[in-house]
Amino acid sequence: MLPLLISILLQTDSLANIQRQDTDTMRTDTLREVTVRAQKELGVVKAFDGWRQQNPVPHIQSFGDVLEKLSPGINDKITHPFAFKQRRKERRRKRLMKALEDYDQIDSFGDMLREAYEQQMEEDSLELKRREERE
Repeated sequence: MLPLLISILLQTDSLANIQRQDTDTMRTDTLREVTVRAQKELGVVKAFDGWRQQNPVPHIQSFGDVLEKLSPGINDKITHPFAFKQRRKERRRKRLMKALEDYDQIDSFGDMLREAYEQQMEEDSLELKRREERE
């Protein structure tokens, strides 16, 4: 390790001596001046965009998307496992709303009585017309 370090130090020293010896020459810039103009869009970018339009990249579903598709609401249950109270409240509300909908579909006693009364009135009026026709 030590010989390697010494050789590196000696090489850097010799490079410094070479640079000092070349100070009598004048450095000139030998590169030509180049003007660069920006293009609106590169040809590679155009080609890649055209290829992408012809071959759209398929959407790869994540594991969470697949689980959500199989069982809606599972991601919430997995990520928030201690929301038992909230889920219980939602289940009770759902049962209550179903019971209220069923109750609204059933006719009340007053509605049934009114329908029976109207039906009886129609039957009575028809029977009265029949009697009048017979006479």
